[in-house]
Amino acid sequence: MWKGKRAGTGTGEDRGWSASGESPLPPLEKGPSALQTLVPWAFETVQLGILVVAHDGTIVHYNAPYAQLRGMPLGALVGQPVEALERRQRLRQLLQTGLLLPDASAPSERRQSKQALIPVWDGGVLYGAIVLIPPEALPAVGLQPSLPRLPPSDPAGPPRWPVRYTFADIRGSSPALGQVRALAQQAAQSGSSVLVLGESGTGKEVFAQAIHAASARRAAPFIPVDCAAMPRDRLEAELFGYAPGALPDAAKAGKPGTVELATHGTLFLNEIGEMPLDIQAKLLRILQERRVLRVGGVTPVPVACTIIAATTQDLDRLVAQGRFRRDLLYRLEVIRLALPPLRERPDDIPHLVEHYWATKSQELGKTAQLSAAAMRLLEAYSWPGNIHELVHIVERLLVGTTKPVIEAADLSSQFRVREAGSALRVPRWHLATVLAEVERRTLEGALAQARGNRQEAAALLGVSRASFYRKAKLYGLLKEV
Repeated sequence: MWKGKRAGTGTGEDRGWSASGESPLPPLEKGPSALQTLVPWAFETVQLGILVVAHDGTIVHYNAPYAQLRGMPLGALVGQPVEALERRQRLRQLLQTGLLLPDASAPSERRQSKQALIPVWDGGVLYGAIVLIPPEALPAVGLQPSLPRLPPSDPAGPPRWPVRYTFADIRGSSPALGQVRALAQQAAQSGSSVLVLGESGTGKEVFAQAIHAASARRAAPFIPVDCAAMPRDRLEAELFGYAPGALPDAAKAGKPGTVELATHGTLFLNEIGEMPLDIQAKLLRILQERRVLRVGGVTPVPVACTIIAATTQDLDRLVAQGRFRRDLLYRLEVIRLALPPLRERPDDIPHLVEHYWATKSQELGKTAQLSAAAMRLLEAYSWPGNIHELVHIVERLLVGTTKPVIEAADLSSQFRVREAGSALRVPRWHLATVLAEVERRTLEGALAQARGNRQEAAALLGVSRASFYRKAKLYGLLKEV
């Protein structure tokens, strides 16, 4: 554990101030976000060359003294394998085994002054290593690295989007949801790019926020960008920023893009399937080189943010149509989360209705209840708008009722099942109608094969007896049993 000097006495010299007595650091707000901003600055002010490498040998960070020693641009090799710097047999040995044997090839006096290799352990897991080069090994010129300047922005700093959701807010116990939630929790620990696929209303941004909140980046910004809500020119400037005077009717001082502002945090690109091809190419270059060039700029800026992308579209189909870059898709889908629609997790519907009913009742000051018959209709509904629609329906029922108990007859016709029981009141070729017909025939076939034994039919279908009974009753099949 490295120990620094004791706290300063309050003089400018103790704080590392300039001779004029003015601090080179701008005022920082209190809290985790200020600390996150200060950490990279600390790397630049110490009189040590510092290289941070992940457990797989990927370069995570190196400071200005180290870059100067190796004669390379600051941040240019972040994200590259450590071999991009030079041969690193002993460092690779440390990352693979966690042990570092003495370098017998060098005399003892040389070993004492050489760089130090320090493994980073946590809970018995090797997360990477830090390389430290002592001051005497650094170049004689320029040992006082200048502090990096914050990009020009609003006085309040980068936008702070509140992260409201965690994994505790993803409700449901169905196997389909459980699998994708477990994979999302793994994604939070990995720091890799994530692609979230799902229909509208399935909770893509909820998952994105939960991943950020459970990751090591939770103290840094979470910045969402809706790629479908902006014209091309505005989207480019929003993502990559622009240099001073590069755009008419824009800030003369220039502005950093969200890719820069999300450094050390998470950038959430919603509806990435709507992103134009030329902007896709620029985003791909950023993912490859870990640098961004502002619109009209000439100097790339190092960036290091995790990207979570989401879309309702079939990106594989868009790739086949030439509307989405295959190489970008590969970069984004290091981890792919396919969120199940609500109709594929019917066992979660009662729990979700009860949860949002209690939440909205408290918000609206309503004490109305939902009858068992009304709940059955809600369970049988296909929910094309998924959880968003469910929340809106619950609120609408509570706002519109003057009765203490809401009955099935109080629900609109969209929830009613035809007496024939084969389809919901939706257009004939609506996907929910087709799926409902296939489901009815499958249930009917299982019952026939089981000779009317409901428990055996449920076992054939791999569902619980309660789920089978509910669906069979919905489709009017119990009359035949």
